[in-house]
Amino acid sequence: MNPIEACIGELDARLSGPRSAKADLLAEARDGLVDAADAYRAGGADESEAERRAVADFGPVDLIARDYQAELGLRRDIRVLWELIAGVPLLILAWDLARAFADWSGLGATPSWYHRAIGVADTLAALSPAVAVAGLLAARLLSRRAAGPPVARAVSWTLAAAVGLNLVAVATYGGATGLMEPARMLVSVPCAVLSGTWILFSMRLAVAARSWRTTA
Repeated sequence: MNPIEACIGELDARLSGPRSAKADLLAEARDGLVDAADAYRAGGADESEAERRAVADFGPVDLIARDYQAELGLRRDIRVLWELIAGVPLLILAWDLARAFADWSGLGATPSWYHRAIGVADTLAALSPAVAVAGLLAARLLSRRAAGPPVARAVSWTLAAAVGLNLVAVATYGGATGLMEPARMLVSVPCAVLSGTWILFSMRLAVAARSWRTTA
């Protein structure tokens, strides 16, 4: 195996993340190494020497892998932020529509504390996508001044905050409703389906957000 392919193979083994994004980064690295080797060959170096010099100029693989892993984490986290921005408001809207057409007449009176708890949950649910949008804006602004790990860390922490707010909101909805009258979550088939969908969606976001630890 020539030095360039050996370098790319070692870099490949050190990286984890979305397959397409990883393939793009490796292709960029290979193209850069090939171009550098071509320049050395044009200067009179033989093929093996040109490739060795290109790899040496590229830098230590462990340091390159750290920057590339940060880039992979950044792309993954931005994708999850977009999912949250689109998914949470859609679920809120769908739940409000389903609740408006449900028959609540057979349920008991609603105590004041429940209204306050649901108000808190509504606020947290609304803040979650707002924080996600702030994370995307921060990534754009920070990318003009820095690159790699600093930007990835900022986006990762924002993702963790946005997902955390959504989880607390879902837990507050479910906890308050379960404590008062669980039947409210099953008052109609659409409400029951949306409740389950929101819980599953939140769990998926939480699993995806765990990746922030690898770049924080």
